Amino acid sequence: MLSATPARAKFKEHLGQANHFLVTALVALHELQQAKTATAPPELRTSWNPKDKSRSIARTRIFVTQSFLGWAVDSVDLYISLLNRRPKIVQDAQLISDLDGAGRSVLRKVRAISRAYAVHPSVAALIDVLITWRNNVFHELSDNRLSAESREALVQHSSDIQAGYRGLVVSGLTTKAERGDDLTFKEAASLINAAHKFVQDVDAEVLRRFDQRAFCLEAVEYALNDRTAPGFAAKFLKLSGIQRCRFVRNWLSNTLGFCSVAPETLEACATLRRRGKAG
Repeated sequence: MLSATPARAKFKEHLGQANHFLVTALVALHELQQAKTATAPPELRTSWNPKDKSRSIARTRIFVTQSFLGWAVDSVDLYISLLNRRPKIVQDAQLISDLDGAGRSVLRKVRAISRAYAVHPSVAALIDVLITWRNNVFHELSDNRLSAESREALVQHSSDIQAGYRGLVVSGLTTKAERGDDLTFKEAASLINAAHKFVQDVDAEVLRRFDQRAFCLEAVEYALNDRTAPGFAAKFLKLSGIQRCRFVRNWLSNTLGFCSVAPETLEACATLRRRGKAG
């Protein structure tokens, strides 16, 4: 089985050390504030001579924080999109329909996922805050509002959030999200952590409901009929019997991360035929 979906592996690749990088950037800005210099080092080969160094650093700190949070939202969107890409890890027909109907709206996708996999209300509310804030900051004409469920969850679970997110106080988050106001470092870091928690919890539930046989059959059939990547089909069709089963097993392991696949599933995959072709 899978220990994590390929979608989560890609998410972690995108956002894995975001808080570390954010801290590194803020430490660098702090050191720049303390330094006497106000010129760029020679290796940058550009000029940097702000009229007001402190103000420039303060504005840069805001920009850096905003950029990291925007990247966090994009990473969550990437995760959900990969879950719903063929071959689909998501195997719930209603959820697939909801995700397809969400279009490009990350918020609608997240809410559909949260309903389908019973994401804890506190985590769902923090993700709502993150995306609502991002939308209102990044899109000038946006006027996003938190859902009533998120508002209620922030109040009901304020103590749990404070304990689980290093003292995060949620009382001002609704206003900040809906106005696009600047966030503190603790708030920004907590929202990034919430994105990780959301993906971790969803991934565990996806795998708990996962039908390996159905997925492997879909994955092999899709690869076999993918005209843009004929290499798989050419090798698959050239082999037979045990050799074909071994090839499928190695492909499922190397491409999709399966630690093991049941022999009967491999045999079923090995009997698939290319549409319009003999096997």
